[in-house]
Amino acid sequence: MAVGVLGCLTLMGTTLMYYSNRTLRSAAYSGADSGSYGLAEAGINEMMAVLSRPENNALKKYLLGYQADGTTVHTVSQYATGAVEWWGTLDEASAVWSLTSIGKTKNPTGAGQSQIRRKLTAKVPVTPTLTQPLNNPAWNYIYSSRTGNTCDMTLQQSVLLRSPLYVNGNLCLENSAAITSGPRGVKGKLALAQSANAVCSAAAPMNEAYIGGGCQWKNNPWHPTCSSADNVYATILDSSPTEIAAPTVSWDAWYLNASPGPYFPCLTLSGAVPTFDNDQGSAATPNVAKRNFSLINPFNLTPSGSYTCRTAGGELSWNALAHVLTIRGTIFIDGSAYISNGAVNTYQGQGTIYVSGTFLIKNSTLCAHLAAGGTTCDTAGWDPTPTVLVIVATGPGGTQVPTGDSIQVVSSTYQGALYGTNAVDIDTTAQAIGPIVGSTVYLGQSTATSFPSLTIAPAGMPGSRVIYAQPNPPQLYGG
Repeated sequence: MAVGVLGCLTLMGTTLMYYSNRTLRSAAYSGADSGSYGLAEAGINEMMAVLSRPENNALKKYLLGYQADGTTVHTVSQYATGAVEWWGTLDEASAVWSLTSIGKTKNPTGAGQSQIRRKLTAKVPVTPTLTQPLNNPAWNYIYSSRTGNTCDMTLQQSVLLRSPLYVNGNLCLENSAAITSGPRGVKGKLALAQSANAVCSAAAPMNEAYIGGGCQWKNNPWHPTCSSADNVYATILDSSPTEIAAPTVSWDAWYLNASPGPYFPCLTLSGAVPTFDNDQGSAATPNVAKRNFSLINPFNLTPSGSYTCRTAGGELSWNALAHVLTIRGTIFIDGSAYISNGAVNTYQGQGTIYVSGTFLIKNSTLCAHLAAGGTTCDTAGWDPTPTVLVIVATGPGGTQVPTGDSIQVVSSTYQGALYGTNAVDIDTTAQAIGPIVGSTVYLGQSTATSFPSLTIAPAGMPGSRVIYAQPNPPQLYGG
């Protein structure tokens, strides 16, 4: 009987050991499986970190392994508990990333066993950044940036300036030019050459005038502090203008990331769309050295035929029948552009057009908001928050515009914002309604300008922080 009892006990012990070992193996496997899942989640997080970097444009399809030849390189990251392999592909039409991540851990159930793998997939929609709060107050002025000349900016003929003005250097008024409202900031000297030259009047003084270098009216002595003796009238008049820095232009950043642009071609297109560049090379290896003004022929923004160019990040389209230009996002043309169709045109949307060359508008009108009757631009009814076009040009002139000009408006009306690395020239019988920034600004004869203030700016407006398309949180997890 003792032998039988001993046999039973032995069998029970063996059975308990079997189940105990099996339980331990199962627990170990479960733990490793959870570890693989955690690694797969880490891979998703790594990809999100790449897409979210401020220097990365989340609409660039090469960020997560996709190659110019159509293959996809997988990234492998090692962790203390195992490894993760990940990659992602972008559907450019829908602006949605498909992320795949595989976590791998050692199989604890025995030597020679296959790794424990867990696969996770996720969808990540991308939202283009089209606007942001205005970051540089210069865009609420007509702003002249140059210094070191006797007259860094000159108002002449019958110019009646009603817009806020800021001059980094010296300002000269000639002929019958006058300033009729404020505020005004002049860091250098103010020279008024004729009796008719004035800054407002005793009956209707300007609200604010800040003139750092003093004033001289006609042949009278120069005064270090301006006053009514200099034909300058303001409720607040002092010699300490507020420092307003000229907007900085991120030429290279927008050359690489404008959409449409050299490295983000049209996804939906019809008609004769712009050529954005002709020597930029592959978008997989963008090169700022290719921003070289390589396009010889200026692009006509308003031709006789319609065109459409859309990307996930923006749009530049023209309806020739309705004379409507559509702008969305930041566009870059490595050449020049012009409008010269002799018509009253309008635009819709908010965006910035960069040109490496020059910009010309001639014998034409481009309005954000038409006045009653449809022949001129309406200033009072213009809200620049949803509708404003910014033209940014850096060329020195000499081809379609005079030497020394980056932008010229000739016998035309333009309603929007203008930036020129060199001069912005509003020529005879022309009018610009909106903020202007240039090395100097020429305002032509019989020009009376005013415009509403800006609070929201297109993302590509000079002086704004460079912000690209951003990823949304991952969706539709699988695995």
